[in-house]
Amino acid sequence: MKKLITLFLGLTILSCSSEDQVNQDVASSKETSASVLDGKMLSFKNEESFIKEYSDLALLDSKGLQDWITSKGVNSLSKVSDESTAMEDDVLSETRVIYSDALEAVLNTESKVKIGGKVLWLNGRDFYILSENEINKSPKELISIKENLVVYGQLLSVSKSTKDLTSRYVIPNENRIKTFVTDEGSFNVPGMRYRHVLDLYNETVLLNNVVYSSKMFLRSLMQYRSCSTWRCTWKTESTPMQVDGSNISANSLFWNASLVMDSSVSGSKTFLLATWTPKAPYGEQTWYQNFEVSGNFKIYVVNAWHEIPLSWY
Repeated sequence: MKKLITLFLGLTILSCSSEDQVNQDVASSKETSASVLDGKMLSFKNEESFIKEYSDLALLDSKGLQDWITSKGVNSLSKVSDESTAMEDDVLSETRVIYSDALEAVLNTESKVKIGGKVLWLNGRDFYILSENEINKSPKELISIKENLVVYGQLLSVSKSTKDLTSRYVIPNENRIKTFVTDEGSFNVPGMRYRHVLDLYNETVLLNNVVYSSKMFLRSLMQYRSCSTWRCTWKTESTPMQVDGSNISANSLFWNASLVMDSSVSGSKTFLLATWTPKAPYGEQTWYQNFEVSGNFKIYVVNAWHEIPLSWY
């Protein structure tokens, strides 16, 4: 595809200048810049400061995130993370583990971070506490002994129950993924075979058995079919494309919509869709409501709009 115009109309319409201001405000605020580089990982005073900085980072675009990572001097997980292999098949598993760009930014290349003096290592959906003797072990070494490690937090996946086995309240469909894939024949591009993958997913952070954050993200990915002698796979298409999420509705009493406009959408791009916001005077038992979304996500390919109806579990 030679050329596609890039445009994103978000639920919250922001100008490029206002988006730049968000990036500058987050990067320059002393209150949000609570982390410091401690050796090879970032260190946070406590769980609250970790979640605050993570939440601020979720509002940034790619450039804002990269500027923040550079200012911290950390080799973040985002620099080495590569999900392309998991996205190559015709059928995509909805049991995949997806980390948001914000979460990858605060973790180092070994998925480690220090919170409240504790060194945590994220593997799959579990945050493990590392002892002094385990801090410098590689991920490969840690995997071999993880059955002996203590789980301090989780990106726990609970599908339907109101409470988990520890009797804490849970948000329905925590950390689940719902994937929307356009049919290969949807795009009439001579000589090329394209598909668009849209992942709608939840990222709920549980630390010390307390739900500190829950966010909904939307990840857009354009792919092309690549065939060799042995097999055909799907590869990331980096040509910019035009997308439109202006008619998506995802706001409710305990979920605040915060999809931000981005002026450059190419390859894989993640957008913050909504944030869980428990609030008074409502009782705690009412906070844990399922996320709801409606409307169409639209992509513009070869002089035509293609609509993807969104829904959640």
